Amino acid sequence: MDHSILLHRLHHDFGIQGTALDWFSSYLTNRTQSVSIHCYTSEPAPISFGVPQGSVLGPVLFVLYTASLSTVIEKHSVLHHSYADDSQLQKSAPPHQIPDLFLSMQKCIDDIKSWMTLNKLKLNDDKTEAMIVSSGRKSRSLSFSFPDFITVGCASVPLSDSVKNLGVTFDCHLTMKTHVSNLVRSANFELRRISSIRHLLSTDATKTLVSAFVLSRLDYCNSLLFGCPQCLLNKLQ
Repeated sequence: MDHSILLHRLHHDFGIQGTALDWFSSYLTNRTQSVSIHCYTSEPAPISFGVPQGSVLGPVLFVLYTASLSTVIEKHSVLHHSYADDSQLQKSAPPHQIPDLFLSMQKCIDDIKSWMTLNKLKLNDDKTEAMIVSSGRKSRSLSFSFPDFITVGCASVPLSDSVKNLGVTFDCHLTMKTHVSNLVRSANFELRRISSIRHLLSTDATKTLVSAFVLSRLDYCNSLLFGCPQCLLNKLQ
């Protein structure tokens, strides 16, 4: 984050001024960093970008810095959700409007790329994922109505069959089969690890480990599994 852009945004977009703005300016500027290895320390180098890592203010300032990105996205009638530095775009359309949907999404991504360049941020082109969600029956009829990739900066991002969202895997038909399979695999892996040292553990210690490494996985976002077929839920059971 560029300090001058951030301070300008705090003042003009959020009305922070006077002593409060001076405090933010003092907090951000005149910082240096060094690298220390054993008994050797490099010369201090000035920090003209970014916020102190691990600080309470860091994530808040980043959200304020990128707040105007919402205006860029909404201009294309695209829904979005941002969590820290992760942004997700969503748009829906009936089958006959899928080509227009792709064109609108492509223009939105191009504008986001331009906005980030203007604000001295880097869009991770090759880390972007794209997926089209539809029922299994409709996906077969739609397969020829849209390209199999979307362009993000210099990268051609292929459409995925599944994407991970905050630890939950969504497949292109929203059946949750992929998520359940991954969950079962990770839970079984943890159970095997615990079983290998079970003879060294008390019952209470074993319960604690199972709760921490297995049940926590089953509990996380489990409301998303509401309405899933019983055969999927049986795998978890």
